[in-house]
Amino acid sequence: MRLFHILLLMVILQVGRAWSAEPVWFGDKNNTRMLYINSALDLASFEPILTVFVALYPDIKVAYRDVNTLDLYYQTIEEHKQPEASLVISSAMDLHLKLVNDGYAQTYQSNFTERLSADFKWRDQLFAFSLEPIVMLVNKAAFPGDIPEDRQSLLQTIRQNEQAMTKRIGTYDIRQSGVGYLLASQDARQADVTWGRLLEAFGSHKVQTYCCTHEIIDDVASGELAIGYNLLGSYVSQRARDDDRLTMILPKDYTLMLMRAALIPKSAPNPTDAGLFLDFLLSDSAQKMMQTQGLLFPIRPDANTPNDPYVVNAPGPTGVIELDQQLLVGRDYAKQKRFIRNWEMALEIIAEP
Repeated sequence: MRLFHILLLMVILQVGRAWSAEPVWFGDKNNTRMLYINSALDLASFEPILTVFVALYPDIKVAYRDVNTLDLYYQTIEEHKQPEASLVISSAMDLHLKLVNDGYAQTYQSNFTERLSADFKWRDQLFAFSLEPIVMLVNKAAFPGDIPEDRQSLLQTIRQNEQAMTKRIGTYDIRQSGVGYLLASQDARQADVTWGRLLEAFGSHKVQTYCCTHEIIDDVASGELAIGYNLLGSYVSQRARDDDRLTMILPKDYTLMLMRAALIPKSAPNPTDAGLFLDFLLSDSAQKMMQTQGLLFPIRPDANTPNDPYVVNAPGPTGVIELDQQLLVGRDYAKQKRFIRNWEMALEIIAEP
């Protein structure tokens, strides 16, 4: 029991540090109109959009705080009566949907949200603005053998190159990463047998687990890892585009497609400007900017032009993670606890009871 309380205190202190991180400001600091955004989207991919927004609306200043997906979920609940943020953005679709389902979001409607496909919004309270592939990233010099085309060929390479692949595979720690848990649970739904075998191979070769995408990408780029598995395509595409040592893989067996989505908290202090920013994200200019500048994969197909770099050309079937009630099943507490424990045992993080 004493150990439990110590661990709990460590978690609280760690989360508190994440929540207290200083935001990055955009616009004139003397402006009285302030839009506070809490987001799990790396600033490098979002800064150009924020810069254009405050140029279009020079009387608004924006505070942008980058928060881990799981921390973001708990922070939104913790601060629900007096939230600091008026807009919350996450790639952990299931956690965002749960926030809406549990009453932590408010309704917003505009011409921009009305023209958004019904598949990309939920109850007029949750709105997707980008749709991106989930990929693998390989360091060509560090990876033994041919570059894998799919999960089966990755599994074969791991088995044939045990020494070269031990401690050289990186993926999310689903206990720390909300989006990591979502992607692992979707893998289990898409291909249960292949996923199970892959997990066992990861475990027997001492897979390295991480909270965040950029840390995995950095270690693949340095050669410490040979491959990163189940990464957000926008971040990987940016790095692979600028680094010849890296190759991005869209698995040909299936490529998961994930939505980044935004909600306005129930008691948001500035819902008007939050809606204004949401409309901007869904506008023609922002959607095209996401693609032409290689920032994100836009949600609207009409923003896609074949010659631009951010068009998903998956070599096989794609599996869009749908924004619906099915996502909540995986977040049932008992099922979530069981899934994480099975994941831990498969990766040999804990011993089987």
